[in-house]
Amino acid sequence: MNELTCPLCLQENNCDVTAKQGCWCNKVQIPEALLDLVDAQAKNKHCICNVCISRYIDNPNDFCKKPLPNKADLSYPVTD
Repeated sequence: MNELTCPLCLQENNCDVTAKQGCWCNKVQIPEALLDLVDAQAKNKHCICNVCISRYIDNPNDFCKKPLPNKADLSYPVTD
């Protein structure tokens, strides 16, 4: 796994930490319970993708950390 991979679904996370304005994830409220699902080795090193964030916010009880069957839809809306 590399830093451009979501630690939950293993898809591209669109991390942009090197951008002048910083990564998009700095502008999003990420639920603590979702952060708790990230493996200790990846915590604070990999962005959770906006698809996983939105899926978790939509239905936290049904969220599971497993790869999505298809490439993540990175246009999925992010809730801030």
